[in-house]
Parts: sequence; C-alpha cells; structure tokens
Amino acid sequence: MDIGVTPFQCGDFIGNLLAMYLSRLELQGFKTFAQRTVLEFMSAEAGKRGVTGIVGPNGSGKSNVADALRWVMGEQSMKLLRSKKSEDVIFSGSAKKSRAGFAEVGMTIVNDNNSEIDLPEIVITRRLYRDGQSEYEINKQAARMSDVVMLLAQCGIGQRTYSVIGQGMVDAVLTASPSERKEFFDEASGLRPFQLKRTSAMNKLDGARDNLRQAEILMREIEPRLTSLERQVKRLKQREALEQELKQLERQYFGSGWAELKAQLAAATANADKLKTEFSVHSSEVDKLESELGQMEKATPVSSELREMRTAIDALKEERSKLREKQIRLESKREVRQVEQRKPWAPLPLSKIIERIETLSKTQDELLAELEAKAPDWDKVKKLAQSVKQENEKLLTQLQQPAPEPTKEEKADPELEKEFAVLAKETSDITSKISDLEGKLQALNKKEDESRAHLFELQRRLTSKRHEAQQAEQRVSSAAVEMARLETRRDGFLTELRQQAADLEKDLENIAGTVGRGEVASPQGGDTPPLQGEHLRSRIQKLRSQLEWIGGIDPETVKEYETTSARFEQLSTQSADLRQAITSLEMVISELDKTIKEKGDVAFRELNREFGIFFKKLFGGGDAELIKIEKEDVPRTASEVPGLEGEGEQVVGDEDEENVQPAGIEIQATPPGKRLKAIALLSGGERALTSIALICAIMAINPSPFVVLDEVDAALDEANTRKFAEIVDSLSDWTQFIVVTHNRATMDKANVLYGVTMGDDGVSQLLSVKLGQSEGSAIKT
Repeated sequence: MDIGVTPFQCGDFIGNLLAMYLSRLELQGFKTFAQRTVLEFMSAEAGKRGVTGIVGPNGSGKSNVADALRWVMGEQSMKLLRSKKSEDVIFSGSAKKSRAGFAEVGMTIVNDNNSEIDLPEIVITRRLYRDGQSEYEINKQAARMSDVVMLLAQCGIGQRTYSVIGQGMVDAVLTASPSERKEFFDEASGLRPFQLKRTSAMNKLDGARDNLRQAEILMREIEPRLTSLERQVKRLKQREALEQELKQLERQYFGSGWAELKAQLAAATANADKLKTEFSVHSSEVDKLESELGQMEKATPVSSELREMRTAIDALKEERSKLREKQIRLESKREVRQVEQRKPWAPLPLSKIIERIETLSKTQDELLAELEAKAPDWDKVKKLAQSVKQENEKLLTQLQQPAPEPTKEEKADPELEKEFAVLAKETSDITSKISDLEGKLQALNKKEDESRAHLFELQRRLTSKRHEAQQAEQRVSSAAVEMARLETRRDGFLTELRQQAADLEKDLENIAGTVGRGEVASPQGGDTPPLQGEHLRSRIQKLRSQLEWIGGIDPETVKEYETTSARFEQLSTQSADLRQAITSLEMVISELDKTIKEKGDVAFRELNREFGIFFKKLFGGGDAELIKIEKEDVPRTASEVPGLEGEGEQVVGDEDEENVQPAGIEIQATPPGKRLKAIALLSGGERALTSIALICAIMAINPSPFVVLDEVDAALDEANTRKFAEIVDSLSDWTQFIVVTHNRATMDKANVLYGVTMGDDGVSQLLSVKLGQSEGSAIKT
C-alpha cells in the first residue's frame, strides 16, 4: 500500500525533497493583485534551496502573496485568509479600477527526481467566481479539493501547518489547545497522508456498515414474502400436474363417450330406417288389399249397414293413428324434460365435508367414551362401530364420486302429464269403439252367404295386414322415441363438455377416433392400463375436487417469485461482499493505526530533541520540552482532521489500546536564568523565540519543499533577528523559503528580493531583484 513519504529516512527523504521546489506562482484578480502577476522562484543551486524575500511598505499587499499560496492549497478558513466571506478574495475594485469577476491562483511545483510522485511538474490551480462557483485543477484537469489536499500531503506540504506561517500564527502555536497543537505536529511529522487514508477508510467502513444494515433490513422484509411465494409456486406446480392429468382423462372420457353415443345413434338410425321400410311394405300390401276389396265390393254390393260400419272402423283407426303420433311426440318431450332437469355432477361442497367429518368425530368420541366406561354396553359399542364404518364408507364414496347438493325433488310437468292422461283416455276409448265395431262387423259378416266367402277371406286378410301394419308402426314409433332419447343424451353430453372442457369440442371427432383406435395413453405412465367406465369418471371427479381445494393461483405469481428470488440472491451476494469489504477495511485501519503509532512515536522523540537544540541556540541556554497528554475517551470526526471539512461527520472510531494516540501535546519552556515552565508566563519576545524554535525543529525533522514565513520576525529585536536569519539560512539547505519581512538581516540572507508596491489605483505591482547580479538590476516587473 502506498503511504507516501516516510520521515526520518534522511538519505532518500532529503533527496526527494531537494528534487521538488516551488518554481512559479501566478495571481490574477486575487485581492489587490488585479492584473495577472507572476512570481518565479530559484531552483536549487550549490546544494541550497535558497531564500526569496518579499519586501515593501505596509499595506502594499506583501502578505497577499502568502494568502494566495495558502488559498491555492485548499484553505477554507476565511479567518486565516483575513477575509469575512469567500468573495472577499476577489479584487473589489477602486476609484480608478473596476472590480474583477473572478480570482485565480496557480502554483507550479517542479518534481525533478521524486520517485514517490510520478509527475515531472505539478500545476495546481484554484478559481473562484463571484456567483460562488469554485474550481480546482491539477495539471489543467478538473479535481476535487480532497485530491489537492492528498497530493500536497504526499509532497510534504500542508496549508494549515508550517508550510505557510502567517502573521500571528507564530504565537498561535503556543496559545493553541493541546489537541490542536497535536494536529499541527502530526502534519509536520509527515503523518498527514496516513491520517487522510485512515479517515477515508473509516468513512468507507461506516458506509459499508450502513449499506450492510440496509441490505439486511431489505432481506428481512423480503424473506417472508419469498417464503409465501415459494409455497404458492409449489402449489401451482401441483396444480399444473393435476390439470395435465385431468386434461388427459377428460380427453379419454369425452372421446369414449362421444364415440359410444355416435355408435348408438348410428345403430338407432339404421334400425329406424329398417322399421320404416317394413312399415312401408305392410302399408303397400294393405293398400293393395283395400284396392282389391273395393273392386270386389263393386262387383258384389254390400249392404249399406256393412259399408257404414267399415267406414266408421277406418275413421276410428285413422284417429287412433293420429293419437299415437301425438303420444310419441309427448313421450319425446317428457324424456327431454327429464334430461334437462338432471344436474351434472359437482364436487362435494367443503361445508358438507366439514359437517360430515364433525358428525363422524362425534360418533367416534361416543364410541371411545363407551369403551372407557367401567361396564361398556357392547350392543351400543357394536352399533356405534357399525355407524362409524358406514359413515366413513359413505363419505369416501361421495368424495370419490361427489354428487350435487340436494335441492328440491324433481317433479313431473303437470300440464304434460295431464295431456298424457287425456291422450291415453282418448286412445283407450277409440280402441274400445274399434273393438266393438269389429265385433259387430264380424257378426254381420256371418249373416252373409257363402257366396261372399271369398270377399270375407279378403277382408280377413286385410284385417290381418292392417294389424301387422299397426305393429310395424308401433315399432317405428318406439325407434323414434329411442332416437329422441339418444339425441337428448347427446345434447346433455355436449352441454357437460362445454361446461367442463370447452376446448375439446372443436377436436371432438379426432379425439373420439383416437379413443376408438385405442391410442389414448395412461396418465399414470408406464404399462398402467387406461381407466375405464366408472373408475374413469371417479378419477375425474376426484381431480376436480382437488383442484377446487387448491383454488386459483395467479400465473403472475411465478414472475413475482422469480423477481423476488433474484432480488434476495442479489442482496445476499451484496451482503457477503460488504462483510468481506468491512473485514478488509478493518485490517487496513488496524495497519494504519499501527503505522501512525510507530511513526508518531519516532517523530515525537526527534521533534522533542530538535526543539531543545533550537531553543538553546536561540536563547543561548535554557531548556524546553514537549509532553504528551493522555488521550481522552472521545471519538474523533472527519471535521477534526484539517483539510477534510465538509467531507462528512462519520466517526473515525476508537483505536486499539496498543495504538492509542495522545490527546494532545503540552509545551514547557524555561529560558536561561529562570525557573518558568508555563508558556503563559513568558514575555512576548520569549514566546516568539519559543515558537520559532518549535517551527525550526519541525522543519529540521521533516523538511517541506517550501515554507512561507509572513513577518514571523516582526517581534524580534536586532540580535534575535540575526539569529533567526542564520537559522533560516541553515535550513535553506533542505527547504525553499519565501519570507515576507521588514528586517534587513533577513533580507541579507535572501537570494532574490521581490518588492511590492501599490499605486493610486489600489493594485499591487512587483519588482524583482536577484542579489547575485549588479545592484539595482531589475529582472522582472
């Protein structure tokens, strides 16, 4: 894992720092620098980074250069930028110069040979418009403030600590709270990249935990619904299997029924046609005999009484034939009524099943109670046992072959029955009349002479043929009734078909042919023979009962189950990934805590040693020491880490006991000849020297590529100013200094001087002089 520059490895670390320096600073519209202004800084020469001095009268805008550097490095505090609101950094205009629309500062850092950063040149730009829009760029590519802060931290530069030390910040190190002072030292010690990465890891960890909680909540919400959908899908599969079997059995049942009906109708039709033919033959013979009899009667006149009697008999027979036809129509009508009144079978209702089971349970309870009695009544026991058996068999039979619930008894149509009675009476009366007339006719014929014997024989034959014709007519009528009955059965069969399996009607002929050829497969599969007759009907009724018990299930349930199951699997996978990520992040945080603890301890010891050395050098003796204050049991937030304001308020978390960091750092300083230790008891000059000693110690243990000092020597006297200038000159071996000053001793150590002036238009201007050239030789304005 890339953790940036490692402090206190003097060879490589110092080499990397010497390979980086601030080469250019561009300002436009920033505070008093209304016009585009460029400051160029020297590269390392003769092993020294050099000192650049910025001088000028009060109010000319010298400190705005330090503010510009702090601002471009991501500073958000308006107080440190000496402003009240963000747009105050934009040139506000003057009497002779209109205000600027935006402020822009660009900083160029040259990376000659720093292997830690794979960029030969780093150009950081910050731009602010009056409408509040803010932009950051790294090498002309849009970036975030956190990207800028992280990159500068890898370079060993920070906008809040010793990289830019403004007016009043020298004493602020001493007056700061122990926790604020610790943050200053952490950044100065090179721990900033680790802290930023730890904070980022903690934010990711909190986010992963929140996502895991949300995923688990969703899984708990989805799981009951998924279980219910699984049950419904299982029932749907069972229903599909039952429907498939029912469909096959219905094909067999209706196919065989239709084939049987067709065969019966064909046989009945053939029989009716045959009987009609016989009746036609008998009718022809009767007509022939009647014609012959008529001719004979013309030749042998008969008495008028005999003729009238025959005419009456013929009329009565004609009337009886009509009544017989009417009776056939009424019988067909009654047969149709009876078929229509029949109800198709229906599954035994659930209410009846429950009622029968409750009755059976009560009978069983009585039987058990009688058996548990001290003196059981064995006759009653046998009776109850027989009742249980009969009730059980009856219920089983009705479940296998359910019948409709009884409604009202089928009653014959009274009008139809009345017609039957009237018709029967009329037929009986006519038959009686015919019998009487025929008896009279026979008696009258006996009176005829033997000369009329041939005529009588012909009459006898005619009577016999008429009787045969009547019997043939009755057989035709019976065949017609059978045809009507079969047609009624056919209509009832088609009605049941349309109610139970309407989709089979259009292909009924093919199904009946398949059944007739024996091509129907058994729904049970294998070698099991297909069901036939009542067994087939009972199985169909049982399947329909089971389907009714299962009830209807929406086919969309399968789609919902698939969607819900996929969502649950996705959440399960996400939860597993999040748990793995949480474990990895916890390991990273633990490693970072350990690294911060180890490097922090080493940095503190080095800083404490260097602080004592510089304190004695500035004071000519005395003693100074840094003291750790134990950490309070209070969690830190991202807002407490400099440079990450606005990045969220996630809790950074408590470290392990072995990686616990101190809550703050206290400073004790005792100038020579005094016994003071508290910082608050030092004089103003002593406080300034102590702060400078502390800052110089930080620069010694962790040199920054450049440091901006904004009038930090203002409170020093001439002797201490020379000491300060010498220290700055010695530290310039490792660090590039940009010093805003009024003191001549500090100016003497500068390699380049920038003079800042301000005209009557309120705009700052620059004049630069390289002191190695002839005196007064201007190199850039």
